[in-house]
Amino acid sequence: MTGRTVLISLRDPDDPMSRQELRCFADSAGLPDLEIAYASAGHLDDRLFDEAGLLFFGGSGAYSVLDDHPWVHDMLDRLVECVDRRIPAWASCFGFQGLSLALGGEVNRDDARQELGAFPVDLTDAALGDPLFANLPRTLDVQLGHHDHVDRLPSGVTLLATGRKVFNQAFKVDAAPFWAAQFHPELRKATTIERWNYYRAHYAGNPAEAERIDRIMAEAPDTELAQGLIRRFVSWVEQNPRR
Repeated sequence: MTGRTVLISLRDPDDPMSRQELRCFADSAGLPDLEIAYASAGHLDDRLFDEAGLLFFGGSGAYSVLDDHPWVHDMLDRLVECVDRRIPAWASCFGFQGLSLALGGEVNRDDARQELGAFPVDLTDAALGDPLFANLPRTLDVQLGHHDHVDRLPSGVTLLATGRKVFNQAFKVDAAPFWAAQFHPELRKATTIERWNYYRAHYAGNPAEAERIDRIMAEAPDTELAQGLIRRFVSWVEQNPRR
């Protein structure tokens, strides 16, 4: 593949889940040399985007796209830059929310609508013709973990998947090779549980709530079909080099 392959981490450099996330993306993508750059540490320089062949934007256990941090605002600008420069990219969770907000959509926080664990999403008719989502079951189990959600999609995107609790679950930017999802195709059941155990104090306000989520996690299915989306994305990029 031409160009650098980089995970833009939206976690702090000392957060051990940033390295876990790197492993998850690298394993799912089949990219053992995947690099990592920390947005919160100011690592998003022009050279990275000039040399990028493929970018991933991940989740964030401790931050929201609604936070008033300089690095969050810079990251939103960089997401728009990726679209404008047609850099092949995939964004999960926080990245999905950030891309939606940066392109003019609406993101809100509602703890009553948080999703933690594996849940079904339904593919739209448009997904049937999408190079990543085509040939998948119309209902697909995916890994989710979020407080914020996208209430209104921006213009210029095609909705690919919807959920029962949070409607907007995946889209592709119409004018760029940029896909994004509220869910985490880079995760499997075991890695979702690992991440939940690290962030459990952030997501559960009391022991009873934590025990309830523990049961949901333990009883959840694995999500290998959804995990295949990351490898499909890499294959698409390899078959469609940038001009």
